Amino acid sequence: MSGGVDSSAAAALLVAQGHEVVGVSMRVHDFSDRGRGRSCCAPDDLEDARAVARHLGIPFYVANVEEEFGRRVVDRFVDDYLAGRTPNPCIACNAEVKFDWLLRRARGMAAKLATGHYARIERRGERLALLAGADPAKDQSYFLHGLGQAELDDVLFPVGHLPKAEVRALAASAGLSTAAKAESQEICFVTDGDAAGFVELRRPGAARAGEVVDGSGRVLGRHGGVHRFTVGQRRGLGVASGAPAYVVRIEPETARVVVGSSAEASVDRFPVEEVRWVAAAPPRSPGSFRVRVRHRHEGEVGQVIPVPGGRAEVRLRSPVRGVAPGQAAVFYDGDEVVGGGRIARG
Repeated sequence: MSGGVDSSAAAALLVAQGHEVVGVSMRVHDFSDRGRGRSCCAPDDLEDARAVARHLGIPFYVANVEEEFGRRVVDRFVDDYLAGRTPNPCIACNAEVKFDWLLRRARGMAAKLATGHYARIERRGERLALLAGADPAKDQSYFLHGLGQAELDDVLFPVGHLPKAEVRALAASAGLSTAAKAESQEICFVTDGDAAGFVELRRPGAARAGEVVDGSGRVLGRHGGVHRFTVGQRRGLGVASGAPAYVVRIEPETARVVVGSSAEASVDRFPVEEVRWVAAAPPRSPGSFRVRVRHRHEGEVGQVIPVPGGRAEVRLRSPVRGVAPGQAAVFYDGDEVVGGGRIARG
């Protein structure tokens, strides 16, 4: 229970269905430290979750996951940005904390872990399928591609089949104080969306100034650190050009940011590492899937070719701009998540 309307409504649904429900919130930060930022699990949010649990008449606990979250999510986030990658901490939090650390503790209580994610689970023959949420505007399946059969067997997504408006209406009808609560920010621990500023707070002096260059190596300007850029970025490049310029490549070894045209910042082939397959094994032959390279990306059709060592090669039908190393590429067959992994440098 994060203190938001989605997890609150999920708890209310389970109570109404007659389940024995226990509410758990995760404490992820020491909020006295500015460098740790603001989280969706901030003290006010924990109190909102506690109030909902009290209203529903269920036990409520706060799990201190600060050490796990800091080591497995925040530190990796900072390391990735300093290395010229664009991390996705929501995916790391799901894979490394919620559906690992917290799920293991739920299993120790002979219980299932229910969350407010907008995604669905269906049994298809002998396997479980992870499907996109019924509300396409709120679908969160992209962030859950790391879940395998063992996790899906012990997880519930009670609101995944509902549109957001119906979730709010359900929460209101149940008398929950979170029914009209605003959405939390996308990166929960980054203050005001300033990822670069957060990195600098966490690692003072680690950023290296460098050059912004074009494809031929001509210097167009200077920058304060590669952590301020992502592949495909157009705004805030600090260079003047007669035509729109985009980040084509980030070279952390030389602290150079290479910019170019939209076509130069687009690719139709790229490698993926740390690949996980929801069905536990890759397809028997290269398949044609819809590949999403960021959360708000609708996806592009392409082939996904498994490679030994937990890797894959993606070959898209048409080039896509902003395929950023560090982000996730997630593979869909219709509305089913087949698998996904981290985009690697080509």
